[in-house]
Parts: sequence; structure tokens; C-alpha cells
Amino acid sequence: MSDWVKNIIDKVKSLNSSVDKYKQETVIQSLPSYTYVNRAKLLIEQNKYNEALDILLKALELPQKDALVYKYLGTVYERLGDFEKSVENYQISADLNPQDRHIWQRLGFSLISVGKFENAVKSFENANKIQSNNSDTYTGWGMALMKQKKYAQAHDKFIEAAKHNKYNFSAVFLCAVMEIKLEMYDKAEMKLTFLANVCPNANNTYEFARLKYLKNDYESAIHYAQKSLDFNSKMLPSYILLGQLYAIKYDKESSLKCFVQAQEKELTNATLYLEWGKVLEKFEDYEGAKFKLLKALEYEPENSEILAYLGLCCASRHEIEEAQPLLEKVLEKEPENKIVKQALGIIAYEKDDIEKSIELLRVEDEDAVNSYYLAKCYEKLKNDTKVKDYYENAILHNPKYIAAFTDYSKYLISQNDYAEAQRKLRKAIKADENNLTLLNLMFYVSYILVKENLCEYNVKETLSFAEKIENINKDLFEYPEQKAELTAILQNSSERDLN
Repeated sequence: MSDWVKNIIDKVKSLNSSVDKYKQETVIQSLPSYTYVNRAKLLIEQNKYNEALDILLKALELPQKDALVYKYLGTVYERLGDFEKSVENYQISADLNPQDRHIWQRLGFSLISVGKFENAVKSFENANKIQSNNSDTYTGWGMALMKQKKYAQAHDKFIEAAKHNKYNFSAVFLCAVMEIKLEMYDKAEMKLTFLANVCPNANNTYEFARLKYLKNDYESAIHYAQKSLDFNSKMLPSYILLGQLYAIKYDKESSLKCFVQAQEKELTNATLYLEWGKVLEKFEDYEGAKFKLLKALEYEPENSEILAYLGLCCASRHEIEEAQPLLEKVLEKEPENKIVKQALGIIAYEKDDIEKSIELLRVEDEDAVNSYYLAKCYEKLKNDTKVKDYYENAILHNPKYIAAFTDYSKYLISQNDYAEAQRKLRKAIKADENNLTLLNLMFYVSYILVKENLCEYNVKETLSFAEKIENINKDLFEYPEQKAELTAILQNSSERDLN
């Protein structure tokens, strides 16, 4: 159970305790268990749960069965986090005293905690039959339905809960969460704006950030995600969302920093490493992505999304034999999985099965990776128009896609279109200024072009690329003869001669 759901359950369960103060429960003072129950209640109020447990267990030794003993045993086990025993004792209490609405409520919340959602619904239904129009009952009822992914029904219950208690902010919040699920974004935004003003907290601001993300308002999403971390620095979903948001903005450094911060705070789970791996794949760090995805797989070995992205990563690394069993495992469960189709399209390209590759990749041809490989497929088929279209599409959807820029530039060079290759390389170098492959290509196309338009400025600019490469690694400069030629031209000619 996610932390924010657990926190809400705890808040809702405690709403009545401050009002009831255990009144009218032990009116029949002639019962021998009365003393035990009263002593236990006092200890519960003091958060001395183990002492209360000892007293209530002694009360069980009495010959008669008292519903209150089991009720408070349920309370103690609930507070101690032993929800299985909490359910067991609440159920006995409800069987002994089926007219106690509060028992059915608490039983319902404990059933949610152990994942018995259908039984929880029935428990809240019983509570509602005893006393209708109770805000807490509707809130728990909605939570049980939400857990069953019955979002529309859950939404209705949360609406009822808020209607009967306008201060039930948990119900308002959960209603907004359901409206996000149901894509009722404007209604959700009204509620989350209200909550941000009257009771801001980590959960509310995170959901507000997620809503802004879904509405493509990335700057606002970043603002609210960061704000949620001000409330709770261990809010893992906020770190993950920020990592995704910065990746959308192609801010690699900020994106990866968010994942690192979460890991440093030991907020590690399958989702963290999966999303981290996906971001690394986007930035073409396939080695790092594979490592993170394998970490995710340690947490959830049967998770189809992890298996699919790991298979895609292996395919991108040309590790075909390793990728195929991963992808086949996902296909058994999800025959139409888009990530698997993308990976299989890459594998088909690597195996020179071009027609199959095109068939698989065209399913999602607005994706940057699919467009890149479609361009490479059509390059093999010598369909120049589609080559350019798909390369353009790839860099449009990912303006920092280095592999696409590199191969597109090489293709343009092969077509003797040096001016266009130079334009693409300039954009690529802005994204990765120390990439030696790009810099070598840039030197070469500039060398070709400078000989067509010989001027001192062009020569100096071309030589600057050579100098930059040599400053990074002299051994990896690929055109020393061309550099010597340009150096000689610069030394032996005046600017007037060059022009």
C-alpha cells in the first residue's frame, strides 16, 4: 500500500475517536470485562498498546464473550500494524454486536489494509445500513472501490463523503484523485487548488503536480513536485515525477539528479529503477539503463513493463539473444505491447529483415526511436524521400537524439549534401558539445565546404573543430592531413587572396 493511501486511512480511522471518547459503550457495568476494557481504553489513549493488549488478552479468559473486548483488541492490533489479527477481532466483535456502526467501519479499513477489498465494501455497506449518511463510511467505501479500480463508483462515494462533511479533506482529495483517473481534469484542478489553500501537504501538492504534468503544464508540475518535497523530503513519487519532467525538457543533469537523490535517501523500489532506466535509455546511455533495469527486476521479476524495457535496452545494445526471451515473456501476457514491438522492430532491422522491421515500427511512427530505425530501414531500401522524412521526424521528437543526428549527417554526406549535414551537426553539437564523432564529422564537412568558399573566417572555424578534438584526445582526430592543408592555406595566404 502506498504511503499516502495509508496516511489517509489512518486519518479517516481516527476521525471518530476524538468525538466518541468511548462513550455509551460500557454502560452495562455489571459485566466482569468492564474493568479490563476501561483500563485498556485508558492505555490506548496513552499509546501504550502492548500494555493494553496484555489486559485485553486477560479479559478473553473470562467465561462470557464481550464484543467490546474484541473491538479494542482490533484497535490495538490495528495500531500495532498487525492487520490480520485486527480483522479477526473486529469480525468477532461485529458478529457479537452487529449494530455497532463503528465496528463495521474499523473492520472495513482493516480489510483494505490486508487487501480484502470486496469484503471491505460489504463492511462499509453494513455500517451504512446501521447509520446512513456518515462521511467516514462513504470515504472508506470509496477507498475499497478505488482499490478494485472501480473509479467511477469510488468517485461517487467520495462525493457523498464530502457532501456530508465539508471538512473531510481526505474525501475531497481522493475525489480529485479519482477525477484525474477519469480524466475530469478541470474538476480535479478545482479541488486540488482548494486543498492547496486550506490544507497543503505533500500528498495534495504531489497530485497537483501530477495533474499539471498530465495537462502538459511542465513548469507548474515541477513547481508543485518540488513543493511536495518541502513538505516531505521522502516523497518518492515526487522525485520520480521530477526526473520524468526534467527528461521531457531534455535536462539530463537535473533529471538524473532527482533519481540519485531518491536513492541516497534509500527510497528504492522497482518503480524508481524502472523510471531511471527509461530516462537513461532516452538519453542513449544504454549501459546505465540496463544496470538500473536489472535492479528493478530484482524487486519485481515478473513485471512486464520492466521486462519490456530491459528487452528494448538489450536490443539497442545489439544483445539479441539476451533480448528475445525477455520480449517473448511479455508477449505471452501482452501481445500488443508497444515497447516489445519497438524492440522486435530493432531486432528485425539488425537481422536485415527490413520489411518486418518497417511493419513493426510503423505502428508508432511518431516515436523518435521508431522514426530513427525507419529512416535506417529506408536507407537500406534507397528510398531517399522517406529516409529524410523519418530522420527529420526522429530529431523533431527528440532534439537531443545524438545517434539520429550522427547517422542523418552521415547519410547527407553520402548524398554530397554537405551544407545540410553541417546544419544538422551544428544542432547536434549544441546538445553534446564534446562528442568526438560529431566533431570529426563537423570538421570533415566544414573542410569540404571551406574549399568551395575559401575565406579566412571559414578556415579558422574549421581548424577550431580540429583543435577541440585534439584537446580532448589527440589520437581520436581522424583528419590530420586535411588539417595540415588548411593550416598551410592560412599561413601562406592573405585575407585578400582568400577572398
